[in-house]
Amino acid sequence: MKFRGFIYPTIGTLLLLCAWEAAGRNGMLGRTFPALSQVLRVFEDGPRGALLVRSTIATLGSAAEGFTTGALLGAAVAVLAHLVPPLRRGLDRMAVLVNALPVIALAPVLIITAGREGTPAALASVPVFFLLYTSTGVGLRGASERLEMMLLTLGASPWQRLTKFQAIAALPQVVTGMKVAAGSSMIGAIVGEWFGAPSGLGVVVLNSMENYQIPLLWATVIVIATITLSSYGLLTLGERAVRRRIGECDA
Repeated sequence: MKFRGFIYPTIGTLLLLCAWEAAGRNGMLGRTFPALSQVLRVFEDGPRGALLVRSTIATLGSAAEGFTTGALLGAAVAVLAHLVPPLRRGLDRMAVLVNALPVIALAPVLIITAGREGTPAALASVPVFFLLYTSTGVGLRGASERLEMMLLTLGASPWQRLTKFQAIAALPQVVTGMKVAAGSSMIGAIVGEWFGAPSGLGVVVLNSMENYQIPLLWATVIVIATITLSSYGLLTLGERAVRRRIGECDA
């Protein structure tokens, strides 16, 4: 079964890539859809390949900064809401409001406050904050009531119950939130780069569109998709390991 779970997606991916090459060579989808081989030649071209490397490093830096900031803030605010229940309703509304704000509306404010170079990381942190706030809160509230009552009977303080039991029980949900947030941080960083950042994959996307450099545009999209899928896959493995470990501890 494990072999089938690996071979079927691989075959499907290869068929998709072959269809891409055939459609591009035959011009089935127009001039804006080049063959895959033409797109891959961008990576072999020295100047354009170096541009993609520099841009990838810049975007990864902004995404990582936004991910870390948003995750820490989201988890911290969720813990605060859990420890002080009267604050929970207000903090829930605040998190929903922050997540509902359009990026286009946030960007000008962030440019003024964080600067053009800091805007990508700031925009990347917004969806991460909401996802980690939600997943951490759900995980903390989902801890076993029986074990919590036992700790309460034994005289454990709220902080002891949080650090010794609830935080550990919430780890699977937290990692799940991180898995979803990784892709959101990349999107936020790229969108933030559209508002005047000096470098990054978002800048390459804009410039290649304006100058009609279609193969470079598609090569950039491939880089973005590869990074997003890789981070999702790595965090999925981490999620499985955490769930397995937490399950063993519960047993």
